[in-house]
Amino acid sequence: MPIIERELSGFRLPASPPKVGSSLTSFTLKTPSSGPYCNFTYTLSFPLTNVYRILLTGPDRPQPPHDNVVLPPVSLQFKLTSLDEKECIATFDFPSSGPDAFDGTGRKRELHLSWSEHLLLYVFEEVNGKNIRILGDLPNRAYALTEHGIMRHWWVEPDNLHLGLGEKAAPMDLSNRSFTMHGSDSAAYDAYNTDPLYKHTPYLISSPKPIKEGEDLISTYAIYHPTNSGGVWDVRREHDDPWGYFKAYRQDWGGLEEWILIGKGVKEVVKTFAEIVGRPRLVGRDWLGYLASGMGLGESDKPPAQDLLSTWPDLCKKHDIPCSAMHLSSGYTVDPTNGNRYVFTMNKDRYPNFKAMVGHFHKSGIKVVPNIKPYALQTHPHYKRLEKEDALFHDPIMKASVLTRIWSSGVGVSEKGSWVDMTSEGGRKWWAEGVQSLIDLGCDGMWDDNNEYYLHDDQFLCKSDMPLSFASPSTGPATVGLLGRMINTELMNYVSHTTLSKALPSRRSYVLTRSGNVGTFKYACSTWSGDNWTSWHNLRGSQAIQLNAGMSLMQSYGSDIGGFGGLLPSPEMFVRWVQLGVTHSRFCIHSFKPDKDDPSGAAATNTPWMYPEVLPIVREAIKWRYEYLPFFNSLMWESHLDATPSTAWLGFGEFSTDPELYTDTILNGFDAWLGPGSILVAPALYEGELTRDVYFPKSSANDTSVYFDLHAPYRRYPAGTRATIATPLEHFGLFAREGAVIPVGKRYQTVTQKSGPARTTPDGVDVLLDSEGGVVGLDDWRGVQLFPSSEETTYEGKWTEDDGISADPGKTIIVVEYKGGKDQVEVKIKFEEHGFETLWGKTVAVILPVGDERTVKGGKETVWEGRKVWEVQVV
Repeated sequence: MPIIERELSGFRLPASPPKVGSSLTSFTLKTPSSGPYCNFTYTLSFPLTNVYRILLTGPDRPQPPHDNVVLPPVSLQFKLTSLDEKECIATFDFPSSGPDAFDGTGRKRELHLSWSEHLLLYVFEEVNGKNIRILGDLPNRAYALTEHGIMRHWWVEPDNLHLGLGEKAAPMDLSNRSFTMHGSDSAAYDAYNTDPLYKHTPYLISSPKPIKEGEDLISTYAIYHPTNSGGVWDVRREHDDPWGYFKAYRQDWGGLEEWILIGKGVKEVVKTFAEIVGRPRLVGRDWLGYLASGMGLGESDKPPAQDLLSTWPDLCKKHDIPCSAMHLSSGYTVDPTNGNRYVFTMNKDRYPNFKAMVGHFHKSGIKVVPNIKPYALQTHPHYKRLEKEDALFHDPIMKASVLTRIWSSGVGVSEKGSWVDMTSEGGRKWWAEGVQSLIDLGCDGMWDDNNEYYLHDDQFLCKSDMPLSFASPSTGPATVGLLGRMINTELMNYVSHTTLSKALPSRRSYVLTRSGNVGTFKYACSTWSGDNWTSWHNLRGSQAIQLNAGMSLMQSYGSDIGGFGGLLPSPEMFVRWVQLGVTHSRFCIHSFKPDKDDPSGAAATNTPWMYPEVLPIVREAIKWRYEYLPFFNSLMWESHLDATPSTAWLGFGEFSTDPELYTDTILNGFDAWLGPGSILVAPALYEGELTRDVYFPKSSANDTSVYFDLHAPYRRYPAGTRATIATPLEHFGLFAREGAVIPVGKRYQTVTQKSGPARTTPDGVDVLLDSEGGVVGLDDWRGVQLFPSSEETTYEGKWTEDDGISADPGKTIIVVEYKGGKDQVEVKIKFEEHGFETLWGKTVAVILPVGDERTVKGGKETVWEGRKVWEVQVV
């Protein structure tokens, strides 16, 4: 399809322009009321001290309707510092006061705007006494009209690192590539080449690279377009003389709403982004353990799937594998007569007593989350109801409900059906009733799947009758091109969340979604990278996808361990995937691998015990995950409150000035932080990779800290150095940074309450404790791993605890201050906040590195997991 690009020009000041030196809340330019580009309005404002917003609207280019911004619509005052009406140039100072925008630079910034013919905007920042341009428009081409939308061009910094855009293929640096802005059902995708994947996140970060160690960098910035309309981001891939290389964003429909965020490094920009769109939802503690799934388990007819699934808790016990949840694939909805999936129906042959099965899982401490899909085949028993209630998309040419091919049963099998229009009251009511029917059966959360809504015509109509706070509410049916397909994804998650919250008001809702726009994650607390393909290549690519998703506020995120589609992974590949997966915020082993030799498909489902020869290694990795569950839970609080990704790029935060982290070796590699500045993860992701090179990041030019090898006692690596480490199949590289504070617990599943919602499930079933013959224990022991040097250096860290389930949880914050020394370590632990009574009370076991023979001053010596530890009382 040819691109229509017509440069927008002719803007003028209002009849009574503002005076130089005056304080403004907005600055507006308009085009004449007649002519080729008449009645367009350009408005500049500053919502935060480090954020400016542009709104450009005109005939047939309304303000994009969306619910992707939560920041109140208040503009700060900013100063007009100069105005040349003849030359059409104005300059502005950024606001000097206002809400805390998390900028942290303290630098003066100016914005220069000109409009003599074409709009042109530059931002300058004072660095070391010089005014440096940090971002700006492409001259004579900045704002253009497309057939139904807007096109933007910026000059591009040739050496900047580009990050974000939600969920995009590897490598992590997005420079010199183009990306489609919508979601697609990208089953069996290539983790390095497929685009788009499942998410819609028009939010691009641009960060400078340091050339010298400790260099004072200019600021990082991000460009965010809240629209749900589709589009394309080109990040220095195109070249067009006389402009050369540039960055460009083409929005298919509507006017332009553009937010520019400026901050000290990627960390501050991500935090500011969260202030604009909303911080990540707090995921429940039980969703941080091992999450089981597998289509083969739920597809069985002989034996019935319920019988097959009901053996799962016993299999976990037999193989000594802790498990927190079963994600139940859609096999329970399959019609026994034709094999089609009909959401919110039950196959009684496979599941004669679904509620009893759920209760059986609950006794073993395993939550149940069913898969639900937002479409109905024409043969679905509810289809006529949905048509009657005008709950399906409308085709204005055929003057009928939109019919399309939709996945219905086996691989590649489809039938005619319709997507349910969640912008309609009838569609949302039907969805809420279906969700409630599964809650009534005892289900703990919802798995909103197959929700990309990739309707194949922008002119299809949806009701546009929505309960959300849209920037430009529609007064009637609107095209899916203008509204964007993924507003339906957001509304689907909204209804799932609100129905769960209404039915279980005291509990934190759990909605897992495959697709999503930015607004989706106000309602869904977890997501994953979709239906990946089993290969070493895709295993490696999953790490880069994980890192950009984290910087795009997708908090509880991971990939299907072992690969969803394709052949079974080899034992080595499966081990390496598990070892990587246990370091991600969402750890789920899931697959669909039909086996012709096993009608039930069970033998072809990825399970922890699928290869007896490597089961001890897999078991150790999963138990490590449970041991570190208090740490992961605290990282989720950091993400929820401060937007810090739990799995982070090595240059995140205080490490942004280390030039080594911007080399191709690191940017195309796979190492990451687990909790920035706490644990360096160095996975082995190549077949037969028994050793590998690791670089240990520096936080500054004067960083003298060391890294402690968690698998090789006595090994220490200075920051800023490289080393070749061993990566036998038994383990991956893990290195704790000097000064880290890592809370740990028991190496199996535990509950945080003896009675209450953390132990009693929604159907009233109590988790069976190990003292009662079950496999779940009480979370009544807490350790903290500390990593002091032999110098008298003082360190401080903290972690957060809560019950892991309450909708409005009380939290307890524990602060640890410790100091190294030659013969002993001084440790002080106190409660900074004490809103949740932990089962471990006030006793914490201090764990020093393996081989560290120093004593802990004032601590009581005892033994944990065969290691000497020191019990310290919290004050």
